[in-house]
Amino acid sequence: MSEPSANPVRLKSAVRARSLAEEGVALSMGATAVVVRGSRADTVWRALEPTLRAGFERETLLGGFPERGRPFLASILDQLEEHGFLRELEPEPEDLAPAERAAYPHLESLTRRPHAALTALREGTVRVRSSHPELAAEAARALVRAGVGTVRVDPEDAPESPLLLTTRWEPAEGEPAEHLIASGGGLWLSGPRDRSAGPDLVAPLRRWFASRKEIADGAAPDEGASRLVHTLVCAQLALALVAHVARDAEDAAPAEDAEFMVTTDELVSEPRVFSVLSPLNPEATGPVPVWEAAEPPEVPALLDSVTHLWDRVFGPVAEPRPGSLPQLPVGLARSGTVVGCGPTTAEARLDALLRALRPEVWLPSAAPVGLGLGLTPETAIGAAVADLALRMPGERWKDVAAPDLSPGSRRLWAALTLRLGVTASLVVHATDDGLHRARVLPETEDAFSGEGVAPHPDTAVQEALLRAVASARLAEEPPGPPLDACGGGTSRTLSDLARWAFETRAVRLSAPEGADRLRDLGVHSAVASWS
Repeated sequence: MSEPSANPVRLKSAVRARSLAEEGVALSMGATAVVVRGSRADTVWRALEPTLRAGFERETLLGGFPERGRPFLASILDQLEEHGFLRELEPEPEDLAPAERAAYPHLESLTRRPHAALTALREGTVRVRSSHPELAAEAARALVRAGVGTVRVDPEDAPESPLLLTTRWEPAEGEPAEHLIASGGGLWLSGPRDRSAGPDLVAPLRRWFASRKEIADGAAPDEGASRLVHTLVCAQLALALVAHVARDAEDAAPAEDAEFMVTTDELVSEPRVFSVLSPLNPEATGPVPVWEAAEPPEVPALLDSVTHLWDRVFGPVAEPRPGSLPQLPVGLARSGTVVGCGPTTAEARLDALLRALRPEVWLPSAAPVGLGLGLTPETAIGAAVADLALRMPGERWKDVAAPDLSPGSRRLWAALTLRLGVTASLVVHATDDGLHRARVLPETEDAFSGEGVAPHPDTAVQEALLRAVASARLAEEPPGPPLDACGGGTSRTLSDLARWAFETRAVRLSAPEGADRLRDLGVHSAVASWS
């Protein structure tokens, strides 16, 4: 929630109130709405509204209110602050040009200091660079309509494809900012809407355009449609620049990720976040961040927190989905061409997601280390330990007797050998540090196998059987990508491996270069090596 302002403020002009009788009063501004609940909320609001619209100081208003009602009034003011319904009490602008008069209500909806933002627009300059004269002229018109005082079109030093146009905002005071229009594969991008388009954004944006497949191979749009697209994306660009000026007026921090308006040739537009995946360098590492041990969220909740990773426009991977894959006796899911498995469908989706992300984020390395990704710090560390252990030379493993199978392991063994008809044997190994590896070995070369590692022997067996069952189940489906017999493990097993690493200190743990940026996107990473 925003901090209450100590300066005089007033209600923004666009805020509207609607009585809900005994339920309270509904306040709205554009697409934002809040309900102040309470049987007397409507009465209190009607008494306060003239003061709120004229201007007030919070402490003075609270001090003049009956003591019993002050908590209720404070809650109303808090909600107005939280939803951006208040603005500072600035002098009202006079003698506005028609473009400024049209732009002012929009600025007021964006910032607490619309007059300061309007003045900045009037005094600032935008330089438009493009090798497309018609697009540049349309952008200049849109910027003037948005209230920009000076717009200069510069055909020199024009950007190269896929960037069609760039703008540079040069305020009378403050830092410049860049925005752009890019196009390719039937898509138009304008923005970003929440930050400047510096080199750290333009470079990965170019890589994204270079790597994506064409999505529209049909006939080119006619000339009229092109003009409409130009008008739309240039208006979006102008709005993005105005939003930047509005943020600057109240010193608001820019976003880490960039949100673009994405428009198709059919004039369908929607905002999309471009999440830049910084590569992870396992050979340049730092300390693993300290975290507080806590009960991890359920897997479905973890997946819901990273949906941006499979955004249908900018997502680096495809959405992990079960699709038509069978879900018994184990869960299966696919992200693009990568298959994952787990004891449940949610765990299979998580496994597929992390497997698909792996080649997207890790830089190639010949170092003898284990690499791990996870949606929690613990599971990322566990995945790195599992990867390290499964790469370990065979001479470090000692043969041990297979454990008595737990009920869960017996169910998976029965599914593999009886239901799916795979003839196989189970082999278990261990290290001196108490780590166990289990392998399901087929009797024929073209059968399927699985491998798992865990501190407890039966858990390792379950991990190996899980992958063996999943592989055999996939063999019954139409031809598709096979499941890697090796893998990290289920969330519970990975947490066990992380605890084993901390307790035994048999493994050195570190964070790869680039881990902070990836963590901002909800994905944790770790590198493991033997102590």
